Amino acid sequence: MKYNKSFAALVAAGLIRGSLAQTWCGKNYMANQSVVPPGGQFVLPTQSVEPLLSFRCAPVFRPYLQEDAKSAAFVVDTPIVYDWIAGAESILLPSTSGSSSNSSSLGSLSVTISVGSVKTTANVPLNATNFQIPVDISKLQAQKTAYDVSCSAEYTTSSSSKSQKFKTSASLLYLPDTNASVTKTDLRTGALWVRPANGTGGAFAPFVPQGFYINFDQYLAKNLTMIDQLKADGFNTLHPIPPYDNLTIFQEVISKTISAGMYIVYDMRSNYQNLTAVAQQVNTYASIPNLLNWETAHEPDGNSDPQNAARSTYDLIYQMDGYHPISIVLNCEDYNFSPYVKGADIVIQDAYPIGINATFSPVWHTVCTPDFGHCGCDNCQGDLADIKTRMQTYKERLNIMGFDRTKSVWTTPQAFGSGAYWNTTPTGQQWAAMGFTSFSHSATGSKSYQYPTTTGNVTTIEGTATNLTILIRDFIQPFIVDPNATFASYDYLGVDAGVWHNGTAYLLLVTNLVNAEVYVPWNEVGLGAITNATTQLQRIFSVSQNTNATGLNFRPGGIGIYTATPP
Repeated sequence: MKYNKSFAALVAAGLIRGSLAQTWCGKNYMANQSVVPPGGQFVLPTQSVEPLLSFRCAPVFRPYLQEDAKSAAFVVDTPIVYDWIAGAESILLPSTSGSSSNSSSLGSLSVTISVGSVKTTANVPLNATNFQIPVDISKLQAQKTAYDVSCSAEYTTSSSSKSQKFKTSASLLYLPDTNASVTKTDLRTGALWVRPANGTGGAFAPFVPQGFYINFDQYLAKNLTMIDQLKADGFNTLHPIPPYDNLTIFQEVISKTISAGMYIVYDMRSNYQNLTAVAQQVNTYASIPNLLNWETAHEPDGNSDPQNAARSTYDLIYQMDGYHPISIVLNCEDYNFSPYVKGADIVIQDAYPIGINATFSPVWHTVCTPDFGHCGCDNCQGDLADIKTRMQTYKERLNIMGFDRTKSVWTTPQAFGSGAYWNTTPTGQQWAAMGFTSFSHSATGSKSYQYPTTTGNVTTIEGTATNLTILIRDFIQPFIVDPNATFASYDYLGVDAGVWHNGTAYLLLVTNLVNAEVYVPWNEVGLGAITNATTQLQRIFSVSQNTNATGLNFRPGGIGIYTATPP
């Protein structure tokens, strides 16, 4: 189906229906309502003058299966921080180290991991990240209930005979082997690991979802060839939007995606607060071979759903299944983030900034401020930088809460517009830019909202996707899922850059987030070692952007993918 104005109007109508609650993100927004501060703001940690240890541990994979028992491991982080984030404790460092957290004189900690009858001890450098400790869990009984894990650390410096002790906890999900579908999460990277979606079996492999939301009753149930088109466009994941009123056709959707080798996300937004209905759905669909994950609450923050509802559903699903992660979608910039994310493994942001009026709502004819109004993108400025900010904010909050390993962030690039709050639809270039800046700020999955979208030449979303999805799979995914790759982000005059290094090559992902021409020297994006761009740099993809011997040139909104092998 071709994208047209009538489709845009339908999407817009659906989004307005979703905001007919008395408030949105806790804010009044109608002309007859007064300004009432919404509350629910995330509390930032206080700073510390003295160094703190943020000691954390987690299993490398969630879940582990019986077949993994001998090769299981835990990942331990021991960074020195200066904010009172969750679990941070004061640490007395050697006097010779001064304030330098990179000093080689910091020494190490003796870390002990205890789970059930299993206990393992290893030395871990202080200020380390992603340090792995092998733990043979074969003596444990595989079970649906997660094991409690105790992680303790002892630190002794050469200048003091008195040891400092630290403690944290974790959860180990160790499940029985199964021939049904399993989606693992690599807690070193946040990336998913899956078996082939066609149900024929095979080894687990890392996977970055690239998909689309699509309304089941309105579109998919009437035209199953949309699955073929999405597959041809290079997408690997389908997210049908409920309700799934015709279960016979829904089963056909499942069968067709299995044949196409595509994964499916099962969405419970319509009834996730009804635990009886949730249990029935889990029993019915947990074993389909291409189930990627469950999605429960959709924009509970916008709708002001009960703050414990997502967590109650999360706990029930894990009691019944445990083989698939759970996602929720948050729409608000800052409204009750903490309680809602406790009900998810994957937190998905869905800021839609392209085409909005950030200060006045064309739907409600009222102003938008931090305390009032609904302009289609909560507390946004109305440009690509909103995506970067939202991704950064969500990721930083998860770290503050102690969930940096156990919860990941996905993105929802805007693929609609020209109605309601949005006076235009993103171009293919803008759609790609939203994905690029998301990947550069820790996204490990992407599901655009929604299909069908603009189609035609390379300036459209679908026209861009046909080529770009394959490049993301072949060039971006290998770096994102590599637990040994290092990562750094850069911002230079509004150009957002993500740089990964796998020990051999660099991946450079760049997005110009400002409406201006910008020149970026190589050293400003961590690639100052480049001496010959002709031989050491490979252009994978770029639009409104090119390079020369000393750096990168950008026109407004320019984007690019490069690999580099400097000497």
